[in-house]
Amino acid sequence: MAKKYIYIPINSDEMQEFAKDLAGAWNIPVNQILANKVTSGVGKAMYRWVDKCLSKLTPSDTLYIVTHGTGAPDGKMIGAQRNSGKNKQKKVYVKGMAQWQGGEWKTYTPTQLASTLVKEGLPANFVDLHVCACGSGYDGSELRPWAQRLLQQMGSSYRSLQVTGYRGWFSCSTTRVCIKVGTKFYPLEDRAVTFSLGN
Repeated sequence: MAKKYIYIPINSDEMQEFAKDLAGAWNIPVNQILANKVTSGVGKAMYRWVDKCLSKLTPSDTLYIVTHGTGAPDGKMIGAQRNSGKNKQKKVYVKGMAQWQGGEWKTYTPTQLASTLVKEGLPANFVDLHVCACGSGYDGSELRPWAQRLLQQMGSSYRSLQVTGYRGWFSCSTTRVCIKVGTKFYPLEDRAVTFSLGN
């Protein structure tokens, strides 16, 4: 039976909260939120000997990768802030609006994320991958869409893979996920663009 999974490449407090909101809106069980239990360093690589967190996925499943994007064309990296030593993430409220502060940025190029997905055991016959990062579907003047560049990095080993990106900013609560462009909100599918090796 096909399942939906959420993968957090940068396992931070902020990304965990974002993933749980997505899971709530999409009725995905929280045990289908996947992440390496070690957040950084040598321990992260060593933990993969115990548990490659993406290895149990099947070709009929869907995987949503959650992280920050630039929200604009020509983005070179996606990423998120994570705790680093005494530099901890914290949630604060500014004029009643929640914001995350602190932490240290960890970023991925398409090449780096492709390598991480392989290391975490994503099966070579996997098909349906979504990059839930703001702007991951925008075509730029200098760079092709981030989601398409990820596919290009993985295509030689993942011949059936399709990668979906999104044109706009993610707006998420536990009841609704949509894409914001300017002041308008759109259903996710209206701002999605899917890339395969044939296009």
